[in-house]
Amino acid sequence: MAMVVAACGGGDETPTETTQDTSAEVTSNISLVSTTTAPTTTSSGGSDAPGTTTTTVAQAATTTTAPTAAPPTGTAELTSDDVVTLRALGPVTLGMTVEEAVAASGLTLSQDFGRASTDNCYYVTAGAGLPGVAFMVVDGAVVRVEINAPSVIATRSGVRIGTPEASVREVYSNNIRQANDAVSEGQALAFVPNDEADADYRIYFAIDGGEVSSYRLGIRPAVDNLLGCQG
Repeated sequence: MAMVVAACGGGDETPTETTQDTSAEVTSNISLVSTTTAPTTTSSGGSDAPGTTTTTVAQAATTTTAPTAAPPTGTAELTSDDVVTLRALGPVTLGMTVEEAVAASGLTLSQDFGRASTDNCYYVTAGAGLPGVAFMVVDGAVVRVEINAPSVIATRSGVRIGTPEASVREVYSNNIRQANDAVSEGQALAFVPNDEADADYRIYFAIDGGEVSSYRLGIRPAVDNLLGCQG
């Protein structure tokens, strides 16, 4: 398998900044029930007993239900139609916490126990919600995104799994570097950005049979690790 690493330095893979309001909307329902009994009951005794009056006043009973949060809409903001840039996959930006990624994507992200993890590193995925995509989390932040089959997600320039190696080199002619050390076997290309501010970011394309077989984006050194959380 060959892997290509693409680095975006101000090039066409430079992300577009997006601001998204992730505050939760809460709907409060308060029910107030009051019950009041008749205020007075009076009874009088016979001639040999003084008149006796009994009065009963019932306190108003009040019941209040606790506010309930409105259920999530379940509308996914991140889909296979979104694109990869140097620092993001759609609305999910590298450096976000898992909670922020969930809020931004609208997806449920769960730990992938099929992948090796360490005390401070693990993977989360959306399962069938976004097939072929895995997010590496280190110290609570998303630092790497892996795109594998059957995902059809492409970079902003249109490079995706199945794109010929020659096309990758042509599209990123000023930024592509051979990076075979980015994969355990085969070949790889790296997209290396020109902008100094992006120096710690990379996109690596694995090449197999003359075409892209998978790719990943992320922050160094996490994106450089051949074996994910295992280094």
